[in-house]
Amino acid sequence: MKYVLNWNDEYLSMRIVCGPMDEEAAKQEMKNQVVESLVELEIAKNVKMAEELYAAAENATVENTIYELHVSPDGASIMYKGYEDRYQIVEYER
Repeated sequence: MKYVLNWNDEYLSMRIVCGPMDEEAAKQEMKNQVVESLVELEIAKNVKMAEELYAAAENATVENTIYELHVSPDGASIMYKGYEDRYQIVEYER
C-alpha cells in the first residue's frame, strides 16, 4: 500500500499526509496537497492557477524548468523563501 509523506525544511517537521491507498489514489492526493500548499504559500493566487502550475511542472523539461515547483512520478518539491516543502509517495507493507 502507498502513503504520502510531507516534510518541511523550515519547520523541520514530517508527517504522514494520507494512506494506505493504491498508487493512483496516492498520486491524486499528493497533487491535491501540493495544489493546496501552493495557494497557502502564496505561490499561486487560487486553486485554478495552482493546478495550472502543477500541470506545467509535471511536463517541464530542462529548457522550461519551474523553480518554485518540481514534480516527479512519486514526489513533489515546493521552493519558497529559501525553504523547501516536499511530498513523497512511499510503499509500506506491514
